[in-house]
Amino acid sequence: MAALDSVETMSLPEKQAAEAKRRGPPRLEVALLLGIAVIMTAFTVAFFYFGADVSELRTYGYAGLFLINLLGAASILLPSPAAASVFGGGAFLHDFLGIPAFFWVGLVAGLGETIGEFTGYAAGYGGRVIVQDRPEYARVHRWMERHGVITMFVMSVIPNPLFDLAGVAAGAVQMPVGRFFVTVLVGKVIKDWYMAALGELGIRLVGL
Repeated sequence: MAALDSVETMSLPEKQAAEAKRRGPPRLEVALLLGIAVIMTAFTVAFFYFGADVSELRTYGYAGLFLINLLGAASILLPSPAAASVFGGGAFLHDFLGIPAFFWVGLVAGLGETIGEFTGYAAGYGGRVIVQDRPEYARVHRWMERHGVITMFVMSVIPNPLFDLAGVAAGAVQMPVGRFFVTVLVGKVIKDWYMAALGELGIRLVGL
């Protein structure tokens, strides 16, 4: 009876939100997100199968940097040359429009990573949480439920092996797509800025 009374006292928007939560995410939205995840995963497998040589950054430039980081981020819990490409980009790519290379490296790599992270988000959003039995995932999931934006920003701005789990957890708790994108983008760009700056500093110190 108490539950019925509480439902009766709800306003119309609250009833609609409760009903939407009970039904879960729309099937079309889930299908689209999972489709994106499958396509990007396929590209990632092909990318690493045929090889990704970070030393070729000078040849492929910022387009190659974007691709390496997009596909590297799309590979959930798999090693990738993305971090090395950011250091290498800061060291070997050229300044553009009078602005230091590390600034462009951070923007390009950060955008690529953010788009790639939607594979993990889609997996969590669609209920395909393949890492749900891992104790570290349960911990990250609790953080996402309590402080979603803060958790995603901290995970994005610091290089760490748990970020993929945070992306999956963000999808599982159905963090709004726009909020996920902006939070991850800001964190990733800041991270890639200082990593690229360190790469540039390192190459200057060794005199190359």
